[in-house]
Amino acid sequence: MSNLLRPQPDSGPRSIRLTPPENLKIQVKTLGTKLSFDVPISNLSRSGMLLEWSNNKYALPFIENTLVELELTTKIRGEPRRVSILGKVTRKFGEEDSSLYGIKLIHSGEQDQFEWMNLLTSMEKSLL
Repeated sequence: MSNLLRPQPDSGPRSIRLTPPENLKIQVKTLGTKLSFDVPISNLSRSGMLLEWSNNKYALPFIENTLVELELTTKIRGEPRRVSILGKVTRKFGEEDSSLYGIKLIHSGEQDQFEWMNLLTSMEKSLL
């Protein structure tokens, strides 16, 4: 049976997708490696993010199911913030030189979880 015809499990309501502020930067690397990449964020939500990579020189070394370390830096109310989260590449779209990567957030420490939720809450409030 085709995936188009197969009923999809109901995963519940989707989280709101937010456009990240310009001061939000992210470095991504494969779990356990030292080489990191500055990758633009297309959008983010409470459970994940969509990263956009367009570089004609080289492709990111991430395939589906790659575990990645995410290091986000930004300022909230003028104070610098750093958040470290473990993620998993769940989707990859596009060609090698221009790709979108769907990242599901799978683990963070208690303080990082607090900072992540703080960041999202401040972004959501700015929409009102």
